[in-house]
Amino acid sequence: MPEHNGPSGHPMDKIAEQFKTSAKPAPDQPPLETLRSVASPDDRLEPAAEVNTPEIESSLPPQRIFGPLSLSPEQIEAPSFFVDKKLSVVWMGPSGTDSFSQALALELKSTTTHNIFDLLLRPAIKDSIDDWQAFFSFVYILLRRSTAKDTFDRETVFISNDHIPTTDDETALNAVIHPFLVDSCIIGRNDEATDSPLRIFGMEFKEGTLFLLRQDLWHAAVSADLETDTSVGDIESTDEKKAICVLSARLHDSHRIADTMLPEIFFKLMHRIGDEGDSVVRSFGGKRAGCSGAQIDYLFTKNAGRNPIFSAICCATRMNRQMRVMEEKLKAQEGWADEIRMNMGISHGTDEVTTPDPTGCMESMVPGGTFDQSSRLSAVAGKGEIWITKNAVAQLPKKLIDQVVVGIDRQGRFFRNFFTRLSDLPQGAQHGQSRSDLGTLTIARILTIEKQRPDQPIHSEV
Repeated sequence: MPEHNGPSGHPMDKIAEQFKTSAKPAPDQPPLETLRSVASPDDRLEPAAEVNTPEIESSLPPQRIFGPLSLSPEQIEAPSFFVDKKLSVVWMGPSGTDSFSQALALELKSTTTHNIFDLLLRPAIKDSIDDWQAFFSFVYILLRRSTAKDTFDRETVFISNDHIPTTDDETALNAVIHPFLVDSCIIGRNDEATDSPLRIFGMEFKEGTLFLLRQDLWHAAVSADLETDTSVGDIESTDEKKAICVLSARLHDSHRIADTMLPEIFFKLMHRIGDEGDSVVRSFGGKRAGCSGAQIDYLFTKNAGRNPIFSAICCATRMNRQMRVMEEKLKAQEGWADEIRMNMGISHGTDEVTTPDPTGCMESMVPGGTFDQSSRLSAVAGKGEIWITKNAVAQLPKKLIDQVVVGIDRQGRFFRNFFTRLSDLPQGAQHGQSRSDLGTLTIARILTIEKQRPDQPIHSEV
């Protein structure tokens, strides 16, 4: 592996500080639930008779595994997995929708061995990771450091020399891990300033090692972007309701663009737009909730301490920039002539939401509900505009409202922190007339997110 991509080649002090901060238990945090292993019932693998794993039964308390960090399973999001001291995968992040989590779950259900290296060498796992070799090498080196030599040698005899990571000497294998017992490695593309690669983290505990796949927050594409840095530390205001925030994004002038293309070319374009949008949304803790034609809906909930409304706003502004980058790439590759802009609407509410169906349509929308409102706003938005409901803005903590430039245009001037009714917009009147409840919906347009002034204190809570 290149030096910059090898173990310990990253800002460990910053990583340790972030994990320490995020691991503080909330004052009202309930007692930790019992850790569920992949060998427990429900929808996971039933225990195999020939596998002797008494120490990984579901009775094992999380405190014993995760130690002083007080991590509980519901705090650890997919994609992630835990490897015990016998090199067996005994737990993985639940409900993972990424390709790696899905591939790992299928392999665990179809095999009698949970040996981590046996699993990682399977074709389905290899295909799910962009830079599988870097991923495999990191796991191999970290586990070799932390596993008894006899156990490691016995459980890895089947690995061919082609897959064993090469090192100049034993330094990389015997190096002392950061005192916080965290190590990481970049996997995937690292040569494009506009694309942040994934980073795999390894956290050592008494009972084994926890591996997590996350966006590389220290990559240039992210560290230069204020929104990510700001939203990570923002804690949602104390509201016991399970509220949701919906971002609806639709391709601007989609009918005209579709008319200029063969159907399969347009579908290919929308698929690429969807992939780019999904990547941005995931980086802010959101997920796709449905799609219909040229429109995609994304759902944000309270996630890892992030304020879902601010995450949706940050995501929308980032998506605008990402679409411009994609447009430039298409121009260079295919001589693309049209502009690619997403018209977006953001709404906040407490709709009853079932499990999101990424391939579903919008028939499940509640008329006048959160999804319906955001969809209507994306329909009235101009080229690349972002519209948001007054209710959503009002739910933001004051220090976040001060960072968001939101308002309305009147007589050639922009009036910050003012709102208008949907039916009062020239392009919204026809939508408001058919539904009086949405016609009176109070909304405003988001211009940008301002940088925090140097004289403003940095808050860890909202």
